[in-house]
Amino acid sequence: MPFFLAGLSSLTFGVADFVGGLATRRSSAVSVVLLSQSVAGTGVLAVAPFVSAIPGASDFAWGAAAGIAGSIGLVLFYHALATTRIGVTAPVTAVFGTATPVVFGIWDGERPMPLAWLGIALALMAIVLIAFPTGEASPALIGGTRAVAYGATAGVAFGMFGVLISRTSDSSGIWPLVGSRGASVALLVLITLASRRPMVPREARGLAITAGSLDMVANVLFLIAVRQELLSLVAVIMAMYPASTIGLARFVLQERIGRAQTVGLGLGVIAVTLIVLA
Repeated sequence: MPFFLAGLSSLTFGVADFVGGLATRRSSAVSVVLLSQSVAGTGVLAVAPFVSAIPGASDFAWGAAAGIAGSIGLVLFYHALATTRIGVTAPVTAVFGTATPVVFGIWDGERPMPLAWLGIALALMAIVLIAFPTGEASPALIGGTRAVAYGATAGVAFGMFGVLISRTSDSSGIWPLVGSRGASVALLVLITLASRRPMVPREARGLAITAGSLDMVANVLFLIAVRQELLSLVAVIMAMYPASTIGLARFVLQERIGRAQTVGLGLGVIAVTLIVLA
């Protein structure tokens, strides 16, 4: 069950990122993330009282720290999706977003089974293959492009979100996500006021709201999954989200998918299967 939830979270994250990237092409990344996070926070706050009692301050603190990391990652990621190639930015972000919680989980004492280790190795290979662009002279992973720089930084921030939110107690329900969204919105409001960013235009509001709603669902699924299984394994499955992002980029934006990316997608399926069977 936790691996199914992680997979569903991955799919939802991928769609949310694609929609958020489209919104950012029509508005600033900060404004889009502020609106999407406000929508997500409102949704979580409306549901949280029916899930569990209000937890202690430490769960809110962990959630707030995760929210700050996540919001920084989203701003960088959405900006990259709007100004660079989606098919490069998304996988690079996933590589670093996977490595961060896996390294932390191992440091914290998690010991996956040998079959799961094979799945983790194949998953990282899959993400790297997916990251190779098509029709370009130099691979994005070798050239120091903006897509890689933004993707790597956003990935570490996303990875820290997973690490920090996993430290919350099982009895806290989804209340840590309330703290997460509260801190995220507060930070983004300050950035918006300081930089005098314009509001999201009308034509992009629907996309931003959709991205925020999907992001909320994906975070809830991830939180439930990580409380039932090792962080190092759940994070790897969730990191497969570029598959849905790239798939949408292929069919909606007509971005090409090369042979390396196709092989990477196939390896991703095998990797998830091995982790589930471990």
